[in-house]
Amino acid sequence: MATVEYLATVEALQGKIAGITKELHEAIDLSIELRAQSAKDKAEVVKVWEEFLGEFFGYIKKRSQQSKDKLLAGISWTRLKIF
Repeated sequence: MATVEYLATVEALQGKIAGITKELHEAIDLSIELRAQSAKDKAEVVKVWEEFLGEFFGYIKKRSQQSKDKLLAGISWTRLKIF
């Protein structure tokens, strides 16, 4: 029986990121709707995003340490112009 081996490619990464980006846009739009509904929902949405971002950046940090390859090294936060 032949084993299908996954070949890591930049194209595969781009496809994963594109799918995740679409879902994140949906989550952002839902967050805006929920925050407009009530103060209680607004507070809960903040908690959900804090948990997600903590998990996300925590996993990046953990895997960077394990692999000894800083995933975010070389990314210019200034060029991203996020804030």
